[in-house]
Amino acid sequence: MTLGRPDTTEGRSRPRSSTTTGSRTPPPSPATKFRPPETARSLITRERLLELLRAGGSRRLIMIHAPTGYGKSILAAQWRQVLTEQGHAVAWLTVDEDDNNMVWFLAHLVEAIERVRPDVTGNLRQELEEHSDDAQRYVLSMLVDRIHESDRPVLLVLDDWHRITSPDTLGIARALLDEGCHHLQLLVTSRIRTGLPLSRMRMRDELVEIDSSALRFDDSESRSFLVDVGGLTLTGSDVAALTETTDGWVAGLQLASLSLRGREDSTTLIERLTGRTQAIGEFLAENVLDNLAPSTLDFLLTTSICERLCGSLATALTGNPRGQVALEKIEEQDLFLRRTDEDGRWFRYHHLFAEFLQQRLERDHPEKITELHRQAADWFADHHFLNEAVDHALAAGDQAVAVGLIENNGMDLLEHAQMSTLLGLIAKLPSPLVTMSYRLQLILAWANNQLLRREPARSALERAEALVALDRVPETEIDDVRAEIGVVKAESRLFADQVTGITELVADALARPENLRPWVVSSAAGNAAFAAVYSFDFDEARRIQRWAAPYHDRATGPYSVVWGHCITGIAANEQLEIVAAEAQFREGLRIAVDGPGPHSFAARLACALLGELLYERGELTEADRLLEESCALGSTAGVDFMLGPYVIGARTKALAGDRNGARARLDEGTAIATALDLPRLRARIDNERIRLHLHDPAFALPPPPGSSPTASQPQDGLASITTELDESSTVLHLLADPTPTPTARACALAEAAVSRLSHRGRHRALLQANRLLIGTLAAEHRTDEAQALLAALAAQCAPHRMSRYLIDAGPPITAVIDALIERHRQGLWPVKWPVVPAEFLSALQSDATAT
Repeated sequence: MTLGRPDTTEGRSRPRSSTTTGSRTPPPSPATKFRPPETARSLITRERLLELLRAGGSRRLIMIHAPTGYGKSILAAQWRQVLTEQGHAVAWLTVDEDDNNMVWFLAHLVEAIERVRPDVTGNLRQELEEHSDDAQRYVLSMLVDRIHESDRPVLLVLDDWHRITSPDTLGIARALLDEGCHHLQLLVTSRIRTGLPLSRMRMRDELVEIDSSALRFDDSESRSFLVDVGGLTLTGSDVAALTETTDGWVAGLQLASLSLRGREDSTTLIERLTGRTQAIGEFLAENVLDNLAPSTLDFLLTTSICERLCGSLATALTGNPRGQVALEKIEEQDLFLRRTDEDGRWFRYHHLFAEFLQQRLERDHPEKITELHRQAADWFADHHFLNEAVDHALAAGDQAVAVGLIENNGMDLLEHAQMSTLLGLIAKLPSPLVTMSYRLQLILAWANNQLLRREPARSALERAEALVALDRVPETEIDDVRAEIGVVKAESRLFADQVTGITELVADALARPENLRPWVVSSAAGNAAFAAVYSFDFDEARRIQRWAAPYHDRATGPYSVVWGHCITGIAANEQLEIVAAEAQFREGLRIAVDGPGPHSFAARLACALLGELLYERGELTEADRLLEESCALGSTAGVDFMLGPYVIGARTKALAGDRNGARARLDEGTAIATALDLPRLRARIDNERIRLHLHDPAFALPPPPGSSPTASQPQDGLASITTELDESSTVLHLLADPTPTPTARACALAEAAVSRLSHRGRHRALLQANRLLIGTLAAEHRTDEAQALLAALAAQCAPHRMSRYLIDAGPPITAVIDALIERHRQGLWPVKWPVVPAEFLSALQSDATAT
C-alpha cells in the first residue's frame, strides 16, 4: 500500500477519497539519529583530547565546536565508547532541521534517553503527541526529575547542534542546563558557539570547551592517520607539509588520502595544496571525483540529494537495477559512505562529502535536480515515509503534491493520536496553500480539538466553512465535508463538556456513513452516544454504539474503538450495571494495550474509568495504579476521564495519609476546570474538597436554591449534574455546622434531591442522593430511618462489592454502619429490611476502620 498522493489532473491538486489510508506512523526517526556516525575504516584514537574530557570530570556541559570536518562527532563517539565501557549510560541524538520543531525535538530527545535508560522515560514520548502545549514543560521537568531520582548519571550527546535555529528548541537545551541536575550531563557538537549559555556555565565552572585549535591533528596524529591507518607511503616531510597545508583539518587530510592513493607524484600534489581549508577541500574533492569511473560519479551525484539511501531508493533514482550492490561497492571504495543500521540496508554519505556532491550536481546537472527530488518523493511516499516524501516534494517545488500527501494521509496520524507530529508536518507547507485547502483545515481542526486548543480549532473550522461557501470544495464532496464539519463541531462541544446541539451536529454524518471515512463516522457515533448518556437516555447510548461497531472496527487506529467501549461502560455504570461496565472498560483497556501500548492515550481513557470503578469496590492497589496512569491525560480528555485522576486520585492520596498530595491533585484539577471553563469538573472537585476537609473555611458555595432548576429535568443533563453536585456541596457545608437549623436545612435539601431523582431511571444518581441523605438523617438523629436506608443501599451495593463507595459518604454514615453491623451481630435485623450478606458488612467494617 502506498501513501495517498494528489491527483493533479486538470491542473488542480485534488485528494483521493476520504477513506484513503496510508502511513500509520509518525515521520520515522532513523536509527542513525540515536547512535554516533560509523566509518568503514579505522580511526585513530584522540587520546590527548580524551584526557581533556577525563579531566573535565562531571561538569555539566561539554562543548565541542569547530567548522565542518574537524572530527567533532568522532571525538564525541570515542568519548561515548570510553564511558559505555565503564558502564555509564550515554544517549546519542544527531539533530536535524526537523528538530527545530520543539515537540519533535523533545520526542527525539526522550527516545534517545529511552534507548539507554528506559526506566526514566516511561511514557513521556506519548505525552508529547497527545498533550496540549503545557506537556512540553511537563515532559522536560518529569524527565529531569526521574533522572535525578534514579541517582545514576546520564550523558546526553547532541550532535550537529548548529542545525538548530528555533528559539523554542534552543530554549530546551538551556532549560536542561539551567534546571537540570548533576546527574544529567550534556555533550554538544556544533559548528558554531551560539545558542547555549557558555558564559554562564564557564562562570559556574561547569564547562569543558574543545575548539578547532584543539581538534586539529598534530604531526604525530596526521602520520598515524595517513600512514598507519591510511596505508600511504609518505615521508616525514610529506606528512608535515600536509599537516601544515591543511592546518590539521581532519576532513582535508581524509580527502588528501583519497587523492594520493595510487599516485607516484604525491610530493608534487602536496606542494600544490595551498590556500584556505575550504578551498583545499574543494580541490581535493575534485581530485577524488575526477578519478572515478563516469558511472560511479553519476551514481554518487544522483543519490546525493537524499540524507539516507537504501538499494531500492538508489535504483529508483539512478535506474541501476543493482542499487544495493552499487552502494556496497562505494562503501568498499571508502567514498565517504557508511551503513547506518545493523542490517546494512540503509546508508548515509558523510555530510561534508554529500555537500561537495550536491554542489557538483548543481554545477554540472542543475536540470536533473527537480526530477530527482520528485523521484525521491515518490519512493518515500510509496514506502510510507511521509515526512521525507513531503520534504522532497517541497524541494522539487511540487507544493501541491506535498499538500496532497498530507491531505490524503494526515488523518492516519490523527487516528493513531500523533497530533503533534501531524501539526509539525503541516507547518512545513506554504501557509497560503494550507489556508486554501479545506481538507487541511479540517485536519487542523481535528488535531487542535484533540489537543484542546479551542481557538486554533475554531479558526480552522471557520476557514473550512468559508472554503465551502466560496465553492472551493468539489460539488460531489460538499455534503460530506459539511457532515464532517458538523462532527468536528460536535466534538468541540463534547470536550467543552456541553451536550446541547451535539445530536443535531452529527445527524448528517450518521445518515451518510458509507460516504465518510470510518473514523469520522465512529467519532460521530461517540459524540451522539455522549449526548444520549447526558440526556439520560442510556439505552439509546448503547444502541448507538452497537450500530457503530463496524465503523469502529474499520478505523485504522484504536482510539474510536476504545472510546466506544468507554462510553458504553459509562452508560452501564450510570444504570448500576457494574459487571457490564467493568467488562467494557477492561475490553477497551485490552485493545489499547495490545495496540499502541499501556501508556497510550487510548489506554489511559480506559484506566481512568476502570480505576474509579475498582476504587469503589475497595480494590485500592489496582485502582491507584490505573488512576496514576490516567493522570498523565492532563487536560486532553473529556471531563468523564478527568474525574478519576483528579477526584478519586486525590481521595486515594488522602487515604494513604498524603494530604498535601491530595490537595495538590485537587488544585491541579481546579486549574484545568478554570482554564477550560468546565463547570462539572469544578463542581465535583469542590465537593471532594469538602468531603476531604481540604476546603477553605471561607469557601464560597452556591446558595441553596429555593426552586431547583433540576426539578423539570432540563434537556442539558450536564447542567443538571453540575447543579446536583453544587447542592451536595451545600448539604455537606451545612452539616459542618452542628446546630439544628443548618442540619434541618441540609436534610430537607437531601430529601428533595431523592424525591426529584426517584423513578427517573438514573440509578447511580439516585444512589448518590440516598447516600447523602443517610448522613443528614444521622446528623438529625433520625437513627432508625438512617439505618433502614443504609440497609437498603447496602443490599443494592453488595452484589457489586461497592463497600468503599458507601464508606466515602463520611463520618455521619460511619456511625450508622457501626450500628447496622451491631444489629446484624446481635440478630436484631428487622424482617422488613432487605438481606445484606455478612461478608459485605465485614468489608464495610474493614474499610471504615482503615479510613
